[in-house]
Amino acid sequence: MAESQNKRPDAAASDTDALARVHPLGSLAFPEFRIVVLSFVAGFVGLQMRQVTNLWLVFDKTGDPLQLGLIGVFQFLPMLIFVFIGGSLADIVDRRLLLILTQTGNLVIAGVLALLALTGNIEVWHIYVATLVTAVVNTFEGPARMSMLPRLVPRTHLMNAITLNQTSRQTGMLLGPALAGLMIGLVGPGATYALVFVTMVPSVGALFLLSPMPPDPVAKKRGMSGGEMLQGFKFVFSSNIIVSLMLLDVVAMLFTHHRVLVPVFAEVVLNVSEFKFGLLMASPAVGFFIGSSALLLFGNVKRKGMLVLVTYVFYLGAITVFAMSRSYYLSIAAVVAIGGLDGVGAVMRTTILHLAVPDEIRGRATAVLQLSNRGGPSLGQVWLGALAASLSAPTALLIGAVVGALALVVVLIFARGVATHES
Repeated sequence: MAESQNKRPDAAASDTDALARVHPLGSLAFPEFRIVVLSFVAGFVGLQMRQVTNLWLVFDKTGDPLQLGLIGVFQFLPMLIFVFIGGSLADIVDRRLLLILTQTGNLVIAGVLALLALTGNIEVWHIYVATLVTAVVNTFEGPARMSMLPRLVPRTHLMNAITLNQTSRQTGMLLGPALAGLMIGLVGPGATYALVFVTMVPSVGALFLLSPMPPDPVAKKRGMSGGEMLQGFKFVFSSNIIVSLMLLDVVAMLFTHHRVLVPVFAEVVLNVSEFKFGLLMASPAVGFFIGSSALLLFGNVKRKGMLVLVTYVFYLGAITVFAMSRSYYLSIAAVVAIGGLDGVGAVMRTTILHLAVPDEIRGRATAVLQLSNRGGPSLGQVWLGALAASLSAPTALLIGAVVGALALVVVLIFARGVATHES
């Protein structure tokens, strides 16, 4: 990493004044951040295309929501086992190199799925295995990706960079599902997987343009003992604010993660085509663009905790509307709202964490956040898939919204400081 980027101009002005003056696209002025964003966009497009194709194939072959839910098992188990190892590695090795290796792994997985599908040999168990291996890879990718951001921009631009990073992810979530739905309908899943492979190539290639990103000397010296790997966990749970925000996120993802049930809604509840299914999967990203645009225009939001609580309330309302809707266009509107509200809350939670955590344990603290925002949806797929199979998809989401409301009440009673938190 270039020396000029390691020495961030934190002391030039107060955080509040500097953050207020950051241009909506201010972080893109830093060349290496631009490279990372371009790499992430290409990678997320491919990953989302692959995930949507996986969901469609599993439900098309089995017609069973529980089989969809089992995908979550294979996503969660590796994360539970490797998450703290991945976070520790991000603190003690070159984060750029770690990201190159993990993205190359995703490239290989896409190629294998394409070969299996194009030769007519793909089975549901292949998708489960690919999901398992992908989860292992992404357990190491997530901490490396998120912990490099504070190295690419000064502290004054951190919220802006996190928002733009999330926007790059949502660009993938917008383009990927729409492309996947279109491709599945036109040329089938095999060609769709092949296109995923193509999109992953520039994602890996762009990372070679970055400068090396050596670890923090303190973290490297401490190594990877059991106690050191748990430092991120200890830091997160030492803060009532961060724990409360993560609790809301985990509950929302466990009980209201609608994404896994979209194939059921598209085929059974709404009875729409593959392309409309793809648009339904992509619509949350539209909402995120609306929400992130507002964040970029407003600059720093001081009362981040209050904003998380407000967006959470409206998020539960949007989930309820989606569950009850029998109109395709009302469902689209609901998932747009879901994506926007969830995205704004995610940016606030991530920013609060990164502004508080020291760099020498940033990867490990980010790993805990990853366990929350990736592990929650994975387990949620299992729960919602099983509940949808025994009751119905709409009923499963309505029950989840009630559980989410109860979690909010608990936070408001026992962690009142969340509402007044500023950073």
